[in-house]
Formats: sequence, C-alpha cells, structure tokens
Amino acid sequence: MSTNTELYGDRFRKSLQSEYQVAVIGAGPQGILYASWLKQARPELQVVVLEREEKPKFKIGESTLSGFCKALRSVGISQEALELLFFPKNGLGFFHVDESIENVTEAPEYILETFDETFQVERRLLDGLLIANARRLGVEVIQGARVDLANSQLSDRGNTIAYRHQQQKYELKSQLVVDASGTASVIARHLGLYNKEDVDFQSNAVWGYFKNVNRLGDRTYWPNVAQFSRDEYTQHFCFREGWMWYIPLVSWENVPDAGDDSMLNRFLGSEELPTKEELAALHGCPKEDIISIGMVLRQDRDPKFAQGRKVAFDHYAKQYPAIGEMLEGAELISDLYGTQQPLRARANIRGYAEQVVGDGWLSIGEAAFFVDPLISPGLTGGVATAYFAVQSTLKAIDRNNFSASTFADYESFAGKLYEALERDNQLVYMSFNHPKAIELIQRFQEIDARRHFNQHIMSDYCLADTNVWGILNPIYQSLQKQLWQIMRQAEITVGKTKAVNEQSIEDYELMVEQIQAYLANYLANHSELTPYMLQNEVTKELKTEFACID
Repeated sequence: MSTNTELYGDRFRKSLQSEYQVAVIGAGPQGILYASWLKQARPELQVVVLEREEKPKFKIGESTLSGFCKALRSVGISQEALELLFFPKNGLGFFHVDESIENVTEAPEYILETFDETFQVERRLLDGLLIANARRLGVEVIQGARVDLANSQLSDRGNTIAYRHQQQKYELKSQLVVDASGTASVIARHLGLYNKEDVDFQSNAVWGYFKNVNRLGDRTYWPNVAQFSRDEYTQHFCFREGWMWYIPLVSWENVPDAGDDSMLNRFLGSEELPTKEELAALHGCPKEDIISIGMVLRQDRDPKFAQGRKVAFDHYAKQYPAIGEMLEGAELISDLYGTQQPLRARANIRGYAEQVVGDGWLSIGEAAFFVDPLISPGLTGGVATAYFAVQSTLKAIDRNNFSASTFADYESFAGKLYEALERDNQLVYMSFNHPKAIELIQRFQEIDARRHFNQHIMSDYCLADTNVWGILNPIYQSLQKQLWQIMRQAEITVGKTKAVNEQSIEDYELMVEQIQAYLANYLANHSELTPYMLQNEVTKELKTEFACID
C-alpha cells in the first residue's frame, strides 16, 4: 500500500513543469510580491517560486510601514483582512533613555505619527497569506524545495536550477532566476559576492518574546500628546550603545491551521470576511498579550554581546532603569513557535551583495542588502527593489535578453537605495547621543517621507513608491550627506577624549547646535509635515493660557 508521502510525491511529479520564464528563490514577502506583480502584469508568464521551508515558520521582522501595506493591497490583500489578523501600528516612537531616567514616561520622546494605518504582523501568518494569494493569482509555489546551486547553471542563454523535494532530485529551466532568499542571499554567497566585513555601523541583535510586560499602553500619564496609544507605535528605546524595540503582537501560534490555504483563502478575493467573533469560534481566539522586545547594539560601542545573548540583554536592562522598570515581572516565553530558545541572537546583521545582477539572474530585497531593523526599512525597502525588478524583468522579456547589462537600471537603483537607506539609518543611530538630536533628525526625515506619501496617496503601488520615503530626492540627499558629516565628526571628536561608557549628552551639545543651525530654515518651512510637534505646541499654548487665567 502506498504511503501518504508516496501519494503526495506522485501528485507533485505529475503536476510539475520543467520550463518557466522566471524562477524565484524564496517565498518571503519580497519574493512573493515580485512573483505576484509579474503574474498580474503578464498572466501568460510561467512563474515558479522555490521555497526551502515546507510551511511558513517563525521569522523576525514584525513592523510594517505604509509602503509595504500599499504593496499588499496592490496584489489583492485588503486592509480589512489585515485589520482582522494583526495588531494595529500607527507610527514610530522614540524615547531617549539614560541612567538618569527611572520610568519611560520621564524620557524625552518624539513620535513620527502615522501616514496611514499599518500593522505589527506575525510573519508566519503574513507569509502564508501572501503565498495563498500568489497561488490564487496563478503563481506556482513549491514549498520544501531546497535549491542546489552547486549543481545548477546560470546563464543569459537560460538557467538550469537543481533542487531537492521530498528527498527527490529535480531540475527546472528558466530564462531568469531571482534571488529573494533574504539574508541567506544564496546566489551572491555562492558566487563569493556577499559582504559583511566592509560595513560601517555593523550591529548585533538579541531578542525574545514576553508576557506580563508593564505595557506602555496601560500607563495613564504622558507629558506629551500622541494621536494613539503608545502600544500602537513601533517603539524605540534609544541609548548610546544602540536601541531596543518594543512591538505588541497578535500571536497565532496556537492556531493549528493558521498556515493552511483553506483558512487563509477566507481572507482573500471576494469572499466575505469573517467577524472577529466568527474567527474566534472557528480557530480559537488569538492572545494579544505578547510583546516582541529586542536590542540592536553597535559593534563599535557595545562590549557585552560577545559575552552571550543573555549577558548582553540583562546588562542593558539593568544599566537603563526605564527598560528594567518596564520588564519588571515580565515573563520571557521560552518556546514560542517551537524554537526551543528563550532569547535569539544574530551577529553581524548588516550586509550587502557586491553585485545584484548577473547573466540570467538578479537579487532583490534582503538578498540584495540588509541595512538594519532600525526605523523598519526591511519590508518597505525590500518590496521597492521587488517592484523595480519587475519592471526591469518585463523589459528583458520583451527584448528576450537576460544579460547583466539588460538589468543595469535595476542595479543602479538598488545601489543608490542601499546607500541612501544606510545613511538614513546611521543618522538615527548617531542621534541617540542626545535627545534633541533624535527630535531634529526625526523631523528632518519625516518631512520628505510625509510629503512623498501625500503626493502619491491616491495611486496604486507604482515606480514612484520605490523612492522609499522620498529618500532619493536630490535636495534630501544633499541635506542627508551634510548631516552625516556633522554627526560623524562629532562622534569622532568626542571619542578621542572619552570612552563610550563615559560619554553623556553634554558632550554632544555642540553637535546639536550645528544640526539646529543647518536645519533651522528647512524645519521651519515645513512644520505642517511634523504633526507631533504641532499638536504639542498647541497643547503647550493651551496650558499656558489656562495657567494665566488661574
């Protein structure tokens, strides 16, 4: 009698094609969105996605931004479905914490208020939703397919991709191979083109999932006005060695069929969405009391990560009282998603492919570059590369030319975007030296981002959206580069006379004065694009007015 595995294998072999126009390695959001957009543009194309895992599993990367959510909507995943499945997120929050701050409500704060509604996502569910949607659009997704590049051939005259599935060896042919394997960056690493060494501001991360946290949303007093609960922002606790994220989640861990197409298809297409009550009755009610908390530490400033993940995490929770107070009584979940680890860690997280196109192939998303989780650029920047790559792919198909030179426009775009995102990221890291610097840099970055969003709010996802936050605009680039010089020189100057652990905000007063002088006109002329500042200026005026009446 045949086993279930043998029957599955027979069905798989009968349904398998051997030739495709495009093969994608990796079924994460970037790869699936690339394949979905390509299939939407040319339904007749044969597109296959090869995914290593048999089903979506735990991944870090929960914070989404408006560009990514717009991309989801463009392939048919509705805002209403996202609202039903995930925790709401309405911007980015920044607290400057040092040894003197006992409670986070005392910390200097800046909030980059939302452009539109976004979400904190559980990646297992999100990735499953994207895969189910891609299949609905006609993309073939083969899960449990382990690509073997050593026995594959890459060429502008056609590629042969070897892979294993259910212990069997297979080959497929495709005109183009797209590497969307995330930080595994399988093609660049296979060709010796991936670089983690020549990277400024290299960083390490340690993180976990907690229950019974002293949640920000439960606190009744905040000195400044925000548009939403403090739980509805991706929160950054900023200190001189790095930062800590705080992200509330809706966890679907205990819903056994959360990765099945039969469940996920209920949230796709024209079917009527279930209510939250129906969802609870069908699948069990997800718990919301889970907080993702992680620290990202600069290698040039942190001495603790090398001593172990727990040592590093506990050190900064103790060194900065506001962090310790929030975690007092919290329970670290030891086996969330079956990982068998209470704390996870990743070293040398920044990296990039020195070459993102070649004859017959290109890399997108985190396979092309990974900057850092600070200010949540991964999904938004990643889908920008995916969409731009789709336009380049369509041109290559029309020309029937898949040589590296055909993708020169994409290579140029990816390089410029990577450099700009790195500078933006580094500006924020250097702003952690002083609370006023955090405010000034956030206002500077927010102005172009909000203006760019407002200009394209009514359009579907398009090439304009690949200019992430307007970051490639020439005026912004000029200001960004000069600010980087000011702040980097300040760190070098202070560092010549004081070790990092001896530095204080007073050491960076001159840097703040220089930033203020440089940005004064720019910030004043665009104050309407920084609503957190406006709403708190109005509040202060009202308080002053009432005080005078009293």
